[in-house]
Amino acid sequence: RFLSDYPRKDTRKDFAFNDYNVDTVTVIGWLKDIPDSYRKDMGFSFNYQDMFVDEKTTFYDLDEQGRFTARIPVYGSTEFFCDWGRCYIRTMLEPGKTYFMLYDFKEGRRFFMGDDVRLQNELFKYPLSWKSVIMSVSDYQLHDYEKFIVSSDSLLKSQNEYIDSLCAAHPKLSTRFRIYRKDNTLWLQARRLVEASPDVPRYRLPEIVVKYAYETFWTKIKDPITLHRDTRTFLEGFLQTSKPSLDINEILKMTSDEEDLSVLKQFTELYRKELLSKAGESASPDDNKELIREFMSNHRELYIKAMQICARPENEKWMNRLALVNDMKHGSEQLDSLGTTQDIKDMVICGMVKKYLKSYHCPVEQDIIDTLKATVSKQSFIEDVEKLNNYYIALENNEFDKLVIKSSDNLKGITEGEALLKEILKPLKGKFVLLDVWGTWCSPCREALRGSAEEYERLKPYNVEFLYLANKSPKDTWENIIKEFNVSGKNVSHYNLPARQQAAIERYLDVHSYPSYRLFDREGDLLDIEVDARALDPLEDLLKRLSEK
Repeated sequence: RFLSDYPRKDTRKDFAFNDYNVDTVTVIGWLKDIPDSYRKDMGFSFNYQDMFVDEKTTFYDLDEQGRFTARIPVYGSTEFFCDWGRCYIRTMLEPGKTYFMLYDFKEGRRFFMGDDVRLQNELFKYPLSWKSVIMSVSDYQLHDYEKFIVSSDSLLKSQNEYIDSLCAAHPKLSTRFRIYRKDNTLWLQARRLVEASPDVPRYRLPEIVVKYAYETFWTKIKDPITLHRDTRTFLEGFLQTSKPSLDINEILKMTSDEEDLSVLKQFTELYRKELLSKAGESASPDDNKELIREFMSNHRELYIKAMQICARPENEKWMNRLALVNDMKHGSEQLDSLGTTQDIKDMVICGMVKKYLKSYHCPVEQDIIDTLKATVSKQSFIEDVEKLNNYYIALENNEFDKLVIKSSDNLKGITEGEALLKEILKPLKGKFVLLDVWGTWCSPCREALRGSAEEYERLKPYNVEFLYLANKSPKDTWENIIKEFNVSGKNVSHYNLPARQQAAIERYLDVHSYPSYRLFDREGDLLDIEVDARALDPLEDLLKRLSEK
């Protein structure tokens, strides 16, 4: 099924590195004899972690024979997860190189061809391992940190011994293979360590674990950090373990309204006195949850008022900006104290801003760009962020079809989910209504909206009205996403209801995941049928059958 071991040993130790300047990886591939059980119209995907965002996925169309050509911009040698729905290829590709790949389903053959594809073929034959140790919540509750450290060291040792034995049994395996396999295990385990931090009080890993993380993983970070997906995840997570909370005095600056300010001051004073003073650093996650529940119960009315103030679009936007400024300041100071290279510092700080832009689909203010320019040395990184920021500035200034944005004034005073839906659906009677419950914060939701144009075109013959209800979505971000993905048309309606009304509708529809889809008939009655706008073939077949009745 695979190429045999190479006849001569390759003792190279280096991986292509272009000083984090963008270069292209080219992959020319053939998925031969794809079985009918797999979707043949699904493009070939490349999933990888670049320097600025968590994960990036690109798709390349297959022709009728299953062939494709991909050209992917990268900042250095990069770990890739390829065609995860069919081929499950996990490999490393280097900038400036061209790879020819055959994946023969019928005969089971799979290999790369080209002038430097040895490591890729070795990884086909001897795949990367997923073995790792995860620290459980119970271990944190028992403060059994040493148990995790011992288990982590044992895992790393056993995996390294396995790789050494594999290389001894196959002495012609390349030196790069040995290095890459060992380092990949190292960084997967590093990721597992920082992934535990959400289960720790105040997201703070204890000192013994931080020290272990620094000595075992942080000191081994090397260029290019794109070489293993989990390096970047560890880097960000490690910084989070010591990130200071937002300054309550800064939070109070969100409003100048005297009544709002009075509520927030009263709330923050009680928060300091009754919660922060009791929530010790060593308290378990469950202890803190109990303290929070008790605090909310004792001050329910005040808590609701404070949260309503913070949830206003202008205040939520202000809080998000404050969090970004706090992250940039702390990240820069922390990286300096750790003696990190300037390149890594540059990519982390730029990554914070770019992640903000991609999360909120809104530009940042000029003072943040000015801070970026004063902190970051690599001009190409700054240009990358500015390009995306300018895109969102232009998007924000673009006009769009305001008719798709529906007012909720006629819904005031209605609190029941069923009644709210009936009122919303009333003007749409006589049409099928496809409801999409989504949120601007939801990555799968945003990804699904990218296919809106195809969805509208495919379902055009069936007189469908497309209804969108946004969950907890800031107004600016909500409108920008509608514009960005062109989720508009004469048969499109968007609502961004108050939180209580949105929650009432979701309770009535039993919504527990996002995006969630529901289909209503021409009389406005909910059909007891599972639908998904991302699966257009079955949805189109269903509407066709319903239209013929």
